[in-house]
Amino acid sequence: MSDLSFFDVVENTRAIKRLREDPVPLELIRRVIEIGTKAPSGVNTQPWEFLVVRDAPAKRWIQQRYVRFAIERFATELGALENVDTAHARMLRTVMHLAEHLHEVPVLLFVCGRRDWPAAVPVDQRVGLAPPPYGSVYPCAQNMLLACRALGLGASLTTIHHMFESELARYLGVPDGVSLVALLPIGFPRGRFGPVTRRPGQGITHFDRWDSSETELVRAVVNRDEENGS
Repeated sequence: MSDLSFFDVVENTRAIKRLREDPVPLELIRRVIEIGTKAPSGVNTQPWEFLVVRDAPAKRWIQQRYVRFAIERFATELGALENVDTAHARMLRTVMHLAEHLHEVPVLLFVCGRRDWPAAVPVDQRVGLAPPPYGSVYPCAQNMLLACRALGLGASLTTIHHMFESELARYLGVPDGVSLVALLPIGFPRGRFGPVTRRPGQGITHFDRWDSSETELVRAVVNRDEENGS
């Protein structure tokens, strides 16, 4: 386990899609899952369950369908960006790299959620399968991504499998009452971890009203100080 502070972990947890084939010790996966279960959930329902896929034929079955739908989703855009060297183009190429090599990833960890109708949906409109409680499951998944970073593992969160979820659920024996919310491909990273780059919070934060952003607030304070000769 690396000796990183909380802020080091958060600021350096990026989506790692290029992974080595080296086996990942099961105790590390169990540790990642345990950290996931510490996440908050609505009225403490803890609606998550986990499916760890390490079987080679199963991973190949998943990869064959995953790559087909990834191509369907991104092929046109990738074609247009084939000779372009931008952050977005590089990101899409790593997406396709993962799709093409998904069967080689040591662990495919599905973060699942028990389906339950939200209170906002009237009883007479509850038709078909209930959705999973995304608001509770995603914090669990984020905990797991942070745990992977702290343990020196690479991981990312993907949902392309939703495009064939019914078939996937049948193949893996997942009951109707459970949704395969997120897929975390996990392995040791190929290459380096680097800090993430995001838009700063100051420019996208609003106080009290949407039309009073933090940036405008800071500008108003600066103007006031200048007027007062501070």
